[in-house]
Amino acid sequence: MMISDRSTFHAVSQPSNDRSLLQIIDLIADTLGFHIHLKHQDSLRKTIQTRIAALGLASFSDYYLYLMTQSRSLCSATEWHRLIALLSVTESYFFRDQGQFGLLKHQLLPELIDRKRQLSLIRSDTANEKPHRPTLRLWSAGCSTGEEAYSLAILIKELIPDYQAWDILILGTDINQSAIAIAQQGIYSDWSFRTTEPTLKNQYFRPHRKSWEIDPSIRQMVTFQFGNLVQDPYPDYNSKIHNLDLILCRNVFIYFNFNTIARILEKFYCSLAPGGVLLPGHTELYRQNTQSFLIKSFPQSIVYQRELNLPILNHPTNTTSQKASSAPKAALTPLIRQASKSQPTASPTNTQPSSHQALFDQARRSLRQEAYTDTIQTAQHLVSLAPQHFQAYCLLAEAHANLGQYTQATEACQQALQINALATEPYYLLAQIAEEQGDIDSAKLFLKRIIYLTPNAVSAYQELGSIYEREGNAKQAQKTWRSLLEVLQGLPQEQSVNANNRQTIAELREYLSHYRQV
Repeated sequence: MMISDRSTFHAVSQPSNDRSLLQIIDLIADTLGFHIHLKHQDSLRKTIQTRIAALGLASFSDYYLYLMTQSRSLCSATEWHRLIALLSVTESYFFRDQGQFGLLKHQLLPELIDRKRQLSLIRSDTANEKPHRPTLRLWSAGCSTGEEAYSLAILIKELIPDYQAWDILILGTDINQSAIAIAQQGIYSDWSFRTTEPTLKNQYFRPHRKSWEIDPSIRQMVTFQFGNLVQDPYPDYNSKIHNLDLILCRNVFIYFNFNTIARILEKFYCSLAPGGVLLPGHTELYRQNTQSFLIKSFPQSIVYQRELNLPILNHPTNTTSQKASSAPKAALTPLIRQASKSQPTASPTNTQPSSHQALFDQARRSLRQEAYTDTIQTAQHLVSLAPQHFQAYCLLAEAHANLGQYTQATEACQQALQINALATEPYYLLAQIAEEQGDIDSAKLFLKRIIYLTPNAVSAYQELGSIYEREGNAKQAQKTWRSLLEVLQGLPQEQSVNANNRQTIAELREYLSHYRQV
């Protein structure tokens, strides 16, 4: 049978194979994001010929159709796994790029750890209950065989002596399941330690035959799982990819074309917690639109940070499946920058004395710096001078919410609504507070009120649809997505979804049609 099949394969015309090869290249790009350069196409042709023979298929066209049948369930698609292993390079080693890891060790991680510890203490003091455990969430995206993720774990263990008292996630994902299996074993040859200090190697590894095995305490700190940066929806609760403090994605974008990188970059931004940072490989984001990020330049590397705003607003989707969690959900920016065009909200720069504006600017800066107590004090001073200052109450509400003081935050929202009953900003925060407290019915009510006041409120539709999906109410979710699609059809297609999201209206429409099948 194998001889017969190969004879059929050789009989297929070269032009037919060339056309099918191009189809396979397009399918690889759509499924994996891998960009196959022209100079590598002959190598790909030989790789595919090997797989055709191994599978007993007759032609490139047959192989293309075979891949198509498995493309919907990539995680369990055996042939895609084999092809990925042949196409990707698993070259990695511990503490790769000493400059970037030095930056992580001496500046980025210590600053992040200190901020998270202080935030935990603030929330513990204001809640008058048992202490909040500090949290830290790190993601090695495209982790290969795990050296990068384990390097992060070693740094964390050295930088946080009481790390066991923290809630720490160190996540490593890769599309190559063979590489993930190696990472989970945690056994490495000497080649993986070619730039590692011998003291670190001896402290955190033990001999294993002719190799080295990671210390069990370090292995337990890291979670490895399959991940497709192109197709997977994130932020996503089920895959743990949400509210991240650090994303490392180095030597991964070299596989992707420009537009694919842009889409991944947008999802990275939405998956970062406020103040979280993205550390890519050198020059890998050249010419990309990074305006959403705060860009920090260090001698060792350029770092991309999500602006500090309201942590609880970057709320993950919690669904029963990854597909359900792909609901298009926009993280809301601070309320003071979300004024609806239809709202008659007064601008303090036009109607308030300069001293009031100075206080408002001071309170806003404090909020961005996560100095929530200072924000509250300044905003309270402002409303004592200007009792009808709508935006001051919005700042008060945000600051209280960040401190877990939901009663005070709700009161501030209600005071803002007494000043402007048609404003939607307070309702956004009230909906999120309700979700935080598990009052889903109230959250839905507030979101519906936003839609009533502002029929083109895209973010409200997105959040409402996500809630219905989390409840398992597919009928209402689909109804919401259809309503959103109708809204999107009437908006400028090149317009951004919101000020904090570079996704265009046209891209969101395509997303709804593809993933929600609306």
